[in-house]
Amino acid sequence: MKSLPKNYLLALIIFIGVLTWIASGFFKSETMDNSLEIDGSETIEEKIAVRAKDIYGEDKTYFLTVRGRTEAEKRVLLRPKTSSTVIKTIDKGSFVKKGDIICSLDPENRSARLIEAEAGKNQAQLQYDAIKELFNEGYRSENALATAEAVLKGAIAREEIARNELSNIAINAPFDGFIEDVMVEIGDLMTPASTCAVILQLNPMIVAGEVTEKNVSQVTLGEDVFINFLNGDEILGKLSYISKSSSLSTRTYKIEASFENNSANIREGLTANIKIPLQNLKAHLVPSYLLSLDDDGNLGLKIVKNGTVKFVLIEIIEDTTEGLWVTGLPLNTRIITVGQEYVIDGQQVKVEIVNN
Repeated sequence: MKSLPKNYLLALIIFIGVLTWIASGFFKSETMDNSLEIDGSETIEEKIAVRAKDIYGEDKTYFLTVRGRTEAEKRVLLRPKTSSTVIKTIDKGSFVKKGDIICSLDPENRSARLIEAEAGKNQAQLQYDAIKELFNEGYRSENALATAEAVLKGAIAREEIARNELSNIAINAPFDGFIEDVMVEIGDLMTPASTCAVILQLNPMIVAGEVTEKNVSQVTLGEDVFINFLNGDEILGKLSYISKSSSLSTRTYKIEASFENNSANIREGLTANIKIPLQNLKAHLVPSYLLSLDDDGNLGLKIVKNGTVKFVLIEIIEDTTEGLWVTGLPLNTRIITVGQEYVIDGQQVKVEIVNN
């Protein structure tokens, strides 16, 4: 058999080598594609891992919280009933009892007028007694007796006027309280239009706030409430006033809660919250950072049920230092605590349960 020329043989060898190289590249590409398809399917099927915690509903009283401020139950401007010069005042900030003198005015000639009126009354009384005795014996007429009686009544009235005028120089406390301010100095001339001092009654005291027209029908006059202060103190009070008309500017209704302030250590003007119990219900205590919003902007929490993420709408009923009390969750709930921002409603997840 005749052998091929060397140049044909070399070309055949090169041709076979090229075919082998091309074929090896094709199978390698197919193998890599198959590998990528397998790896891709595994990536798609891999579940996101989240951490979750089991929480349980607890009995909770739902409170309506109303922001307000403390106010003295009574604030009175003390004014005189007569005109004269101030000769004495009480110190600002003093505690006084009902009837204590707050400001004293110069009596001037009022004492002399009272002495004169008393003397006139005594004289009129003697004249009346004498005429009445003579009338009983038949020596005086009924007209003379009536005249003497009129003179006596006039003298009695003048004495009472003089006595009242003298007593008006003392401005007295109308109730137990604290002198918030003294408006005059010794030597000032006071008239009935002038203010001597301001007195506050701090026991009992009130907290005043406002509720919306939606909530006003939920509160009841006389019901017990809790009053919280910024320093953490909480005291018991009672709803003492609910307005019948709303504010024209805010469309809200004023309410007042009264409480005992025996030691007078609670001052006027303090910020306070009135917590009005509305109903008892089941609620869950959750951290505030777990709250999220759905596409419509509704507030809710992400929980896990049978390995599937569920977005549950909730309502906040109380904000405390420990967390938020919310309603809307199932009684026994597995809430996502880590990874909730990476999963969506309906997604399958791998769950790791934590105890705290």
